[in-house]
Amino acid sequence: MPLLILLVLATALSGQTPAAPTHFDILRGEYGPYRANNDLLFYHLDIRVDPEKKYLSGKVVIRFKMLKDDNRIQLDLHEALQVDKILLGSTVLKYERDSGAVFVDFPAPLRAGKKYTIEFYYSGNPLTTGRFGGIAFRKDPAGRPWINTACEGTGASLWWPNKDQWRDEVENMRISVAIPNNLVDVSNGKFLGKTDLGDGYTRWEWLVEYPINNYDVSLNIGAYEHFSDHLGKLPLDFYALPEDLDKAKRQFAQAAGMLKAFQHYFGDYPFKKDGYKLIEAPYSGMEHQSAVTYGNHFANGYLERDWTGVGISTRFDFIIIHESAHEWFGNSVTAADVSDMWIHE
Repeated sequence: MPLLILLVLATALSGQTPAAPTHFDILRGEYGPYRANNDLLFYHLDIRVDPEKKYLSGKVVIRFKMLKDDNRIQLDLHEALQVDKILLGSTVLKYERDSGAVFVDFPAPLRAGKKYTIEFYYSGNPLTTGRFGGIAFRKDPAGRPWINTACEGTGASLWWPNKDQWRDEVENMRISVAIPNNLVDVSNGKFLGKTDLGDGYTRWEWLVEYPINNYDVSLNIGAYEHFSDHLGKLPLDFYALPEDLDKAKRQFAQAAGMLKAFQHYFGDYPFKKDGYKLIEAPYSGMEHQSAVTYGNHFANGYLERDWTGVGISTRFDFIIIHESAHEWFGNSVTAADVSDMWIHE
């Protein structure tokens, strides 16, 4: 149960007796037989977000290859959200829910080496929890909707159905997000365009062309303004609230030089086709792949502090440097489980 390791270590260091793992902990943390029997290939997350009702609805197309003959797989979706239906083609599949796990049953065994595609429809009001909220429906200082995801540790299944494990990444992914017309969604990957749906909502489309960990998949919905730069052929895209645009242009100017230095010492930026984005968020920051979120008050140091205590950290913006370094360490070089998080950090 690798997801329990950090909790156990932290508890041991505090001198407390570790609590026995719950049934939920075991199902969430174990790479059990119905996870290990398949290899993820592709997700298409296609959802509609209602900011006022704090409501999600939509589907995830999941393509996978079976590694052994079996008629069941395990996916994950938090109990606060409803499974509407799961389809294999036109066949409605049966499933069993258990503490956040969704065991999907097939009418006949799926064969090893064969590829299959299912559609997982879901809806509901997701739970806001964890250090940064998991998914949080907030308002910006001007009172406009501001919705962000940050679910490292708590798990991406808080807000969308997936195999909620680090060790199996899809090879590529598409993200489609329908939101009210006056808002912008910034997600991972290359921006493909937007479509006015004619009902007060616009669908924003993104394409991730590299393997991606499920907790790195990100929604950032707000009244964002966009500006851009480039480093050679690498596009650099920046998003900030209108009131913070001038501050963002000054502070985010550090990104190009930082990326140039990282490329010199660590090799090419790992996600060239997807580009590099830096996005204002209402929490300190997270390394969402190709869509780094930033909330360091547009100031050097860490949350306006000299966190090193020797005057060095005030020379640069810690969050821009730290979260962007994850593109090389943690996103490109990916740990199989949480016990190897030191690779990330």
